[in-house]
Amino acid sequence: HHRHHHHQSKLAMLGRTKKWLKMCENWSVYYPSEKLYRRVYKGLPLPVRGIVWSKILGTQKLVTDNPGVYEKMKMAGRQWCLDVRQIDLDVNRTFRNHIMFRRRYDVKQQALFNILVAYAMYNSDVGYCQGMSQIAALVLMFLNEEDAFWALASLINGSRYKMHGFFIPGFPKLLRYQDHYNLVLKKLMPKVKKHLDKHEMFPSLYTLKWLMQCFLDRIPFSLTLRFWDIFVLEGESVLIAMCIVVIKLHRSQIVKMNMDELMQFFNDDLCRSFAADDDVAVASLKNTIDDLRRLKLHLPPTTPESELLERP
Repeated sequence: HHRHHHHQSKLAMLGRTKKWLKMCENWSVYYPSEKLYRRVYKGLPLPVRGIVWSKILGTQKLVTDNPGVYEKMKMAGRQWCLDVRQIDLDVNRTFRNHIMFRRRYDVKQQALFNILVAYAMYNSDVGYCQGMSQIAALVLMFLNEEDAFWALASLINGSRYKMHGFFIPGFPKLLRYQDHYNLVLKKLMPKVKKHLDKHEMFPSLYTLKWLMQCFLDRIPFSLTLRFWDIFVLEGESVLIAMCIVVIKLHRSQIVKMNMDELMQFFNDDLCRSFAADDDVAVASLKNTIDDLRRLKLHLPPTTPESELLERP
């Protein structure tokens, strides 16, 4: 029976892959559309994830508009980048910690290094900041080296994502988002917030990777990919919603934990044993996004100018 089920889900996956390839061939017809949004929320089939991310992030246009720029930045970076030692350390750590990078995808360590030194030259406001290596590594699983570089640029500078503010000195966007999350938590789950406060489990202690790395390394990898499909589509407006979902789905456990247990829970347990399967978590995310938008709470107050990239 189990084998039959596996066969069925493989067939379903093939069917969905075919549908996606058709949409990709007629991209301007389908994007943006209700149908495409619905299908993204179902999760992108592995074979098309790279193509679809690329299209939404606009990497092709960036490659075309910037001929030779990536190569130039890569050469300059190797020569001049001041963060080479730090990047090297982080690339090694990223790979040591990620069995999936090593085994499943054989992502080239060298390519990750190249992208990060090139990006440090391309965007001198940020240079290199820890946390970028995980994001670049994730993108590299699905895109080739040059496309992955422009995808990273799009995530950091693009108006839909604006990750720039997470990485500039002082991390102003992180602080704004943590404050806003605290406010939303108080409004929607006051009991849980009270419990967390009582045990001095403040957002600054557990939401860093939720926000800066869009949940990489903090929830099961399969769910992280589902969240990234939605994040690439919707942008920064879904980050707070996902934070709320993680708490909502675990609130009965959370209110029974003391500080040490909470630390362990947020930093280790969530990665391994998430309370809901991916489809349930994504359905909860969809509802939460709608709720927060209705309440006009999906985003913190406006982004200050100082957080935006002046010029690459």
